[in-house]
Amino acid sequence: MSEPSTPQSTASGEVRYKGTPASPGVAIAPVVIYRRDEVTVSRRKIKAEDVPNEIARLEQALIHTRQQLQQIRAQLSDSLGEKDASIFDAHLLVVEDVALLESVKAQLATRLLNVDYIYHQLAKSFAQKMKELDDPYLQERASDIIDVSRRVVQNLKGVKGEDWKFLDEPSIIFAHDLSPSDTATLDRTLVRGFVTEVGSKTSHTAIMARSLNLPAVVGLRGFGDFADFGSEVLLDGHEGLLILNPSDQTKFEYGQIESRRHAVEEKLDELRETISITTDQRRITVSANVELPEDLSPLRENGAEGVGLFRTEFLFLNGDAFPSEDEQIRLYLKVAEAALPHSIIVRTLDIGGDKKADHAAIEAELNPFLGWRGIRYCLGRPEVFRTQLRAICRASSCGNVRIMFPMITEIGELRRARQILNQVRDELREEGIPQAEKIDVGIMIEVPGAALIADQLAKEVDFFSIGTNDLIQYTLAVDRGNERVSDLYQPTHPAVLRLIGSVCDAAHRNNIWVGVCGEMASDILLTPALVGLGVDELSLGSVFIPRIKRAIQTLNYAEMQNLVREMQGRPTAEENLRLLEDVAKRCFPDIL
Repeated sequence: MSEPSTPQSTASGEVRYKGTPASPGVAIAPVVIYRRDEVTVSRRKIKAEDVPNEIARLEQALIHTRQQLQQIRAQLSDSLGEKDASIFDAHLLVVEDVALLESVKAQLATRLLNVDYIYHQLAKSFAQKMKELDDPYLQERASDIIDVSRRVVQNLKGVKGEDWKFLDEPSIIFAHDLSPSDTATLDRTLVRGFVTEVGSKTSHTAIMARSLNLPAVVGLRGFGDFADFGSEVLLDGHEGLLILNPSDQTKFEYGQIESRRHAVEEKLDELRETISITTDQRRITVSANVELPEDLSPLRENGAEGVGLFRTEFLFLNGDAFPSEDEQIRLYLKVAEAALPHSIIVRTLDIGGDKKADHAAIEAELNPFLGWRGIRYCLGRPEVFRTQLRAICRASSCGNVRIMFPMITEIGELRRARQILNQVRDELREEGIPQAEKIDVGIMIEVPGAALIADQLAKEVDFFSIGTNDLIQYTLAVDRGNERVSDLYQPTHPAVLRLIGSVCDAAHRNNIWVGVCGEMASDILLTPALVGLGVDELSLGSVFIPRIKRAIQTLNYAEMQNLVREMQGRPTAEENLRLLEDVAKRCFPDIL
């Protein structure tokens, strides 16, 4: 749990609180302190003959809850799109959780207590177990269980849930926490932003805030002890700041900052269709990461030069069974056609670690991030792998499809994967099914072991794509989702830079190209380092593309090579970060 924020007072009387930035933007409005009433459930004895009636009450409450969630989901799908509405798929799964429902029925029969009490107690117990897990993503999912169980109990009791009708003017909401349901039903004409005491950037509430384009700060503990209902606050979602009683000078300064940001965005609009080429004429491709069909529409709007990473996991995890070959090919063709005349790189199924589903049949592992994931899973489930490869190869008839294998650690895995691919291609030829004559095959470099033998791997593939998220995590032995060690997750660590540089050198010696598709690609401060390291392609969220293009266009490749050599010899990540900040201020200060 995070420590309470230490308020910093200024001479003007304003007080500043620092939390975690969750959604960018700035807002000024009175604060409304939102305290959701906790559900209270009384405990009463029932008779054995009452059990069927209690089960019927629960089933009716679950049906009502499901209808409510589906209604919220449909409203969000219409207003924000399917990607953001899909957050409520997790809530619907909680409603239908077989383990929870069977436990409720079992306890009803043995304890003979009212069903609302038993359901409430068991849901709290399930949520607590989730909170105690080491995985931050799963810890966040505990809030889904709490949110849904509150709604079920309210329906059992016949009580209406909270709404936002008490708001009568533009406001900034402060709460201990906001559930996704709370966030989805916000009155966007009146809510200017929100602050919570708990939460992280990966919470569903933070994701919803970004989708709603609402400034948000999370993890800001202690503010509720000082603020009064109606106090004026300034919310800075870029820096994670909440300023109580902002002075006129502070308001003026923020007004100037927002004006400059708007002017920068207008300038960046003009760059969308330009190519990214350094001042000394080195060309770098800037493409987009895509996960959902809804990600396709911004491709052209933001000037993406194709799809550098198409994650296929959502298609396999968003359902109760793996997709068929025909279901897959429809999606792959849709992405390929949307990217034309550019190419797409389809990463084969990369599940395991924190990406699991019941139908994937992945047993619990002590260390899932070091376990049965990525290509290891695919080679262990050849029937799943073959079906996906058939679909990708059939989609390659579009002429712009490439294949990439994830989590390769040694050359034997690559050869086994390519052998299955070759068998699939032979089968399709025998069946007379169209496919591209040549399909480029690449691998993710995300394990230090693979980076260290990149010169060997490069002889057997057409390209590399460096997954910096996992490469940094594995190189520095840092769980990037663990707040206690998050400061050790350092993209500018000299060891990380040396590994990336050696991969680029090995690729170029063997006449193949190399890209980066991790979070480093979208961080504008790191662009000079990636250019200097010799990366040929950057793949990132499409919204960041114009800014990254602009940064590349201001840089000199030869100068950045010299910069990187200096950084690789520096002892600390902090020193390297300062060097990059100096370059950014000198070369592209207008877009920082």
